[in-house]
Amino acid sequence: MFKKLLIISICATIGIFFTSLVLSQDDPSTTEPEKTEKVTDDSKKELKDETKPAEPVKIETEKKEQIVLAATAKAYSDGKTTFVNSKVQFKVTASDDFALDKIEYKIDEGVPVVFENPFSLDTEGPHTIRYYGIDKVGNKEPDKAYRVVVDNTGPVIVVTTSAPVKKVVDKIYFTKNILFSVTTNDALSGVNKVEYSTDGATYQEYAAPFAIPATGEINLKVRSADNVDNITEMFAFRVLDDAGNEVEMKDAAAKLVADETPPTVEIKPDKELLQINSQNVASTDVKYTILANDDASGVASIFYRIDGRGEFIPYASELQFLNNGKHQIDAKSVDKIGNMSTIKTFTVYVDILPPKSDLETIK
Repeated sequence: MFKKLLIISICATIGIFFTSLVLSQDDPSTTEPEKTEKVTDDSKKELKDETKPAEPVKIETEKKEQIVLAATAKAYSDGKTTFVNSKVQFKVTASDDFALDKIEYKIDEGVPVVFENPFSLDTEGPHTIRYYGIDKVGNKEPDKAYRVVVDNTGPVIVVTTSAPVKKVVDKIYFTKNILFSVTTNDALSGVNKVEYSTDGATYQEYAAPFAIPATGEINLKVRSADNVDNITEMFAFRVLDDAGNEVEMKDAAAKLVADETPPTVEIKPDKELLQINSQNVASTDVKYTILANDDASGVASIFYRIDGRGEFIPYASELQFLNNGKHQIDAKSVDKIGNMSTIKTFTVYVDILPPKSDLETIK
C-alpha cells in the first residue's frame, strides 16, 4: 500500500499539463516558454462572443466623430497581427494528468490573477496576455503569451469634391458636374467597407467618385466599418463659407441642393432716358448701375466691359459716360457655385453737343 502511494505521489510531481487560450473551445498548444500563439484561419473561427449580442452604442469622441461601437464580438487577422473589439472575450483552459489546481493569467505588466470567468480587454491598443497552469503539487507551466490589438475606433471619413461647393445656412449647393470622392482611414484593423446614401436611407457601396443627380434636395450620408465592425457615421466635408474660405464641417449628414440656375443681370440708369429713333439717348450726368440676383447659392461676382473692348473686369461702382456718341455696357455675373449668366448688353447714345442755332431775316 505504501509503495502505491509513493508511486502516485511521484507521478503527480512529474505530471504534464497543457493550457490554451480560446474563446469557444480548447486549442492544444505547446509548453515552450514565451510562445506567441498565432491565429490561423481555423483558430479565427473559434473567436466568438460569449455574451449576448448588444445594441450598437453611439458615442462622440473628442474629434467629434460619431462612432458606433461593434454590436457583437469580432476578431480579424491580417496574417501578422490579431485585432479584436472589446466585445471579444477570452477563456483559458488547462488539463493535467493528475490534479490541476488553478490557471493564472496577467494582462501586460499587471498582477497575475486566477482565471475564473471569461474576460475582455477594454483599453484600445496592443496587449499581451500571459497565462499558465499550476497543479496541486505546485508544478507551474512555463508562461505562454498571446498578443492582440484591441480596436474600438471606427474609420475616419473625409468627403471631397471635384469643384468647390458652397454652404449657405444649413444647405450646401452643388452643380451636376461635380464628383464626390470618399477617402477613409483606419489606424488599427483597417477599413473593411464604405457606403454612401443620397436619400439618407438607401445605401450603396462606394467604389469610385460619383455624381449626384441634380434634382431637388439631397441628403448625403456616408458610413464606414473597419475589420472588427466598428462603424463611423460622421464624416468631414470641405465647403466654402460666406467669405469664400474653405472650411471643414463634420456631420452625419449633409443637405445638398442642386443649383443649375445662373444669376440674372440688369443694367439700370439712374434717370429716365429719352427714346429717339428706337434708341436710348442720355446726357453725361446719367449714371448706370449693374445689378445681379441669384435665388439659390447667391451672387459671387459681377463683371463688365465698355464698348465691347478688352476683357471683362470686376464691377465695383456706378458707370458714367463723358464722351459723345454711342456707348455699350456688357455685363455678366457668376454665382457662388460657379454658374455663369449670359451677357446682358445695354446701349445708349450720349449727347454732349449743344444745338446750333442761326438767325436770319425774313423779308
